[in-house]
Amino acid sequence: MKTFYHQLAFIFGVVLLATLLLIPYFARFHVLDDLLNHYSNSKPSVINNHTSPRSQWDHTRKYLTYLPFEGISNQFFSLQNAATIAKRLNRTLVVPPITSNRHDHLATNQPWSNYMDLEHMAVHAGVDYVEWHTIKFIDHASHAIIETGSRRNKPKAWKARAEPFPCQVIRNYGQDYFLGEEDSIGADFAYQFLLDLKPIPVPGYSLQDDEPVTYVGDIVERNQNSTDPVICLTFTFTAQFAPGKNRWDISWEEVGKHIHFLPQFASLVEDLVAFRFGLLKSHVPHPSSPTNIGTSILNIDERAETPFSSKLPYKDYIAIHLRRGDIGVKCVNQTISDCVVPLSEYKEHVDLILDGLLKDGVSKQKLPNVVLVSDTQSEVEKAEIDGYGWYRLDHTNDPNLLKASEVLGPFSPALIDSAVLTGRGARWVIGSRRSTMSWLAAMRLSSWYNTTIIYPKQSKQQTAQAATMESMVILSFKQKARQQRWQTNDSAYGSIVTWDEDEWLYFEQVAL
Repeated sequence: MKTFYHQLAFIFGVVLLATLLLIPYFARFHVLDDLLNHYSNSKPSVINNHTSPRSQWDHTRKYLTYLPFEGISNQFFSLQNAATIAKRLNRTLVVPPITSNRHDHLATNQPWSNYMDLEHMAVHAGVDYVEWHTIKFIDHASHAIIETGSRRNKPKAWKARAEPFPCQVIRNYGQDYFLGEEDSIGADFAYQFLLDLKPIPVPGYSLQDDEPVTYVGDIVERNQNSTDPVICLTFTFTAQFAPGKNRWDISWEEVGKHIHFLPQFASLVEDLVAFRFGLLKSHVPHPSSPTNIGTSILNIDERAETPFSSKLPYKDYIAIHLRRGDIGVKCVNQTISDCVVPLSEYKEHVDLILDGLLKDGVSKQKLPNVVLVSDTQSEVEKAEIDGYGWYRLDHTNDPNLLKASEVLGPFSPALIDSAVLTGRGARWVIGSRRSTMSWLAAMRLSSWYNTTIIYPKQSKQQTAQAATMESMVILSFKQKARQQRWQTNDSAYGSIVTWDEDEWLYFEQVAL
């Protein structure tokens, strides 16, 4: 009997001991299970390399990228210069998006391919390219962090997610360009893409060199044999390809002239203008902004109907670019009244064109309409323009333009204005001589249509003086037959001035 109780006590003791040993195990398992459930239903609070967005580079290719600069037209010139450098280095160009600047204060970006035919550039200019949004995807969590700060006030979470990104300093745009300037578009782009910029010199130079790296030949020579998978340049906007040359004409001929507007976008802009003058087909009540603006002209079969082929014959118009805004800062050694051209002088040029057509036998009913794009904020000036009967593109009130901006994105107003200046119907274009938007329009007009731009307050004497300067270029062209009279009657209508002494001084000063 005692043996039985001894055995029972032994079994009870073993069970008790096992229970005591298993309790911590089950307790630990339960705690771990709760923790796993907790983390599976929540976002990690610690940022590490596995959760931070990183640039996805193809290791079989070598890349070149750059930092955007200032307004959209300046960003375009930066793109064409960088594309030409990438071509000469046999590297793939990584194109930054159109980035917010001091003219719009939008704090955002959009890919160039939303509006421009980059595929056309790739084929005709021989430039291999990708865009930044295909290299680096910014997730929602990163977007939320970016929105809590700025490039001048980077949150700790941004610093934890950002990747170091060395960039070669061009034109002495270095540490101050990244950190100190109030208007550093390149640094804004880097902030939006979680790139922690690190200024480095062009190989063979130092950041303290008195002579800034300016010429493309030096940049290409020093990077020709580089094994770096990615080369970044800070400032391609004013990189010069040859001494005594306009800093854009070489890269324009090699690359820039091949960057056209997407066909469907250009067609939409035509509809916006045509609708204003009652020229659309009757079954089209108003221009509809396509959610997908279309693909490259290269993807359209030559036999297929293009966005333009079904249109009625497009009526000619006079396009005007009236630049206001901060144009006064370019008035070097001039008073504002002498530098900023009054609206009345634009009106005089319009009247000259219309009077000339009437003398040539054109009836009043067939005279061209006048379309004006401007950033003027003057209500007096707006009323005067409207009083002339001109079509002033009003992106803040016109329902069609508001719809286009809503569908196409925040940079569509500026791109629509640019497309108006170089549309198929723009047979006469009157520009603002101190605006890069007008300069870009002038270059497009000459390359695409073999026509020229008119600059008010540009006398024969000014044209002759400008022709002697190394820092500008005069491009002369054969006019179309309908414009021949302007070339013979007044030489100012037969040339394009895209650079002058005041502008040269301005850009030399800001580049130091």
